[in-house]
Amino acid sequence: MITNVIKYGRAALMPVVLLFSAFFMQACEEFEYSPYEVRLSADEKGINKRNIDKINALNISPSDTLRFVLTSDPQGFYQENEKLVRQINTLDDISFVLIGGDLTDFGLTKEFKLVHEDFKTLKMPYVAVVGNHDAINNGKEVFSAMYGDYDVSFGVGNSRFILLNTNALEFKDEAPDLVWLEQELQAAAGYEHIFVISHIPPTNGEFGENNAEKYSNLLKQYNASYSIHGHNHSFKHHYPYGEQVPYMESAATEDLEYVVFTVVGNRVSYERVIL
Repeated sequence: MITNVIKYGRAALMPVVLLFSAFFMQACEEFEYSPYEVRLSADEKGINKRNIDKINALNISPSDTLRFVLTSDPQGFYQENEKLVRQINTLDDISFVLIGGDLTDFGLTKEFKLVHEDFKTLKMPYVAVVGNHDAINNGKEVFSAMYGDYDVSFGVGNSRFILLNTNALEFKDEAPDLVWLEQELQAAAGYEHIFVISHIPPTNGEFGENNAEKYSNLLKQYNASYSIHGHNHSFKHHYPYGEQVPYMESAATEDLEYVVFTVVGNRVSYERVIL
């Protein structure tokens, strides 16, 4: 009799055990064991490459008008990011969005995920360059897993876009890789326009004085159209190394503003948009 009671009790408990197991497995997916762990969904991996593939699939020809958006430093400004993305989605004929680095404050996986949650709702692809805040703690590992290589380039229509890691302090002698940059500039010789995008501008001390001189000379030598940056959290358009190459620094998303570039033939123009 006692044996029968025990068997019946186990049978009755099975649905409860299964329910608890299912709940536990779901909780494991939601629970963050450590802020430094890197656990990503498929949608959160290889973002730059997947989005560059989408840009290439647009089949924009050299004679077509190209319009793209520049913004930067969305680090921790989640409400502002949501507003900015919603407003950018009202624009027509935007091929892609460039983010000029500092997706995070502390290089934590959760921060990267929260920014992607907003920017993946763009109706156009977005591509991000690595910022200095993205490279602290284990941010380098997270950025690599989510966005891919620190240095990357792609062509659209008559323009070549070169994304360069310029976070010299966080990457020591590895950044900026000016040998790679020159190779990319040489390879871009057949394009009408060359845009070089990085987080820290060469006018900042963190870039390195020697690096800044070499960088600016390379851009002049290969007739770059623009040097584009974030980091300083305010808009600036200037010619710090002569009149040949313009330099632009984007405001942070906190300021609810962005820049729309328009490329038509041999002309490049921009419009600063403030919400």
